[in-house]
Amino acid sequence: MEIDTVTKSKSSSLLSAKTLWICVAVAGIALAAVTFFKVPVGTIFFAGALLACPLLHIWMMRDGGGHKHG
Repeated sequence: MEIDTVTKSKSSSLLSAKTLWICVAVAGIALAAVTFFKVPVGTIFFAGALLACPLLHIWMMRDGGGHKHG
């Protein structure tokens, strides 16, 4: 049991570090779009909302929706 706990905590910390870097990269891309390419901030928010809806649905439902059949 102890090995499973250590493995799970390592994979959890790697996942959170990976998530942090993905968020930093997305923020950098958004900043570059607004700064260099003069994309309106409202367009960035709208595109983010359009992308966030399906991505959050996949993230929330990745374990089968929290209910077990059987």
